[in-house]
Amino acid sequence: AIWGGVPYPRKAGLIPAGQPTPTSNLNLQPGELVRVKPYQEILATLDVNGRNRGLSFDAEMVPYCGGTYRVRSLLDKFIDEKTGKLVTMKKPCIVLEGVWCQSRYSRCRMFCPRSIYSWWHEVWLERIPGEEREVGY
Repeated sequence: AIWGGVPYPRKAGLIPAGQPTPTSNLNLQPGELVRVKPYQEILATLDVNGRNRGLSFDAEMVPYCGGTYRVRSLLDKFIDEKTGKLVTMKKPCIVLEGVWCQSRYSRCRMFCPRSIYSWWHEVWLERIPGEEREVGY
């Protein structure tokens, strides 16, 4: 509450482990404005381990719930830091402008200087109707 009015963000998802989690097909593109769904709505898309189709919803993402942000990019490949291997995702994740890990709530990352971008599934976002994509993206 001291750092943004959000309750301490350690809640389990509502879907039992092993059950399929919902997905969305908004076909978002860089430059579009989106709203991050409220935390309670996102919890309904997560399993009890806090994951949706393999992607974790981290405690560091909770302060951004309810906010409006522009899509920065789509992420469909990354290098796994543990193995050094290139991983191709089945469905791209969304990277939002100005949305990154601030190391406020995560165990073992307090005061981390990396400030890495958070990765979002489309099911956690909603398109803002009537908004045009910003030119130049």
